[in-house]
Amino acid sequence: MKLLRLWKQYDSIKAAVMLFALAVFLIGYCIHAAADYAVILQTPSEYICAMPDKYETLLPRLPQTEGIRAYSPQKTAELAQNDRTLNITLLSAAYLYDSYGIETDAHVIFANDAAFAAICGDNTDQSVQYRGMLNGKPFAAEIIRTDTIPDGQPYAVTAAAAADLRDGYELRICLDGSDPALLEQLGLRIMNPEVQVAAEYEKKLVLLRIRFAALSAALSCIAAGAFLWIYRNTWDGIRPNPCNRR
Repeated sequence: MKLLRLWKQYDSIKAAVMLFALAVFLIGYCIHAAADYAVILQTPSEYICAMPDKYETLLPRLPQTEGIRAYSPQKTAELAQNDRTLNITLLSAAYLYDSYGIETDAHVIFANDAAFAAICGDNTDQSVQYRGMLNGKPFAAEIIRTDTIPDGQPYAVTAAAAADLRDGYELRICLDGSDPALLEQLGLRIMNPEVQVAAEYEKKLVLLRIRFAALSAALSCIAAGAFLWIYRNTWDGIRPNPCNRR
């Protein structure tokens, strides 16, 4: 092949081909990173806000606000069994379904791996029948291990009636990939700003990688073109001129 012969004869061709290959790789990376960025923009995020004084006035505006997937007052309760304790989050059944896609009632608790281990120990089953205390009162429920709720820190949820959540001091809101600034526009104060900071940092980091890869791809193409220019000029300089033949 002509390219293989040129590859063996000219270092400038080797450099040009490798730089073009690098540019193709970087362009592919940009496309992949752009897809990841689109996913980040559409990934729901949850924010805990202080319950506003005029919640009853704010309530009708929440379902009409674009970008809000679900909302619910929330409370916490302590689950205890022997020397093991776990704080569980009480939310409305509608919130649990709209945010996590789970259907439950007051006697079913959904827990991530960390929360399941905290209350059930080394049990490897996907669910256990639990008997213990909830806020100091006898309580029985099924605890189900699930990966549909946020992982990392221990987190367990169960459904509570609207009357039981009425005196909650916190409001949990799930945004459908929207800018959390809209919560501030509604007069809400975010109590877990670290979620907002982490989300913004992730977006900026992906954008920075895309820009760096795109710039590197452009520079690789320019450098490859320069090596091809060197090859052409060198080859033209040493190519015999047929006009000089006798």
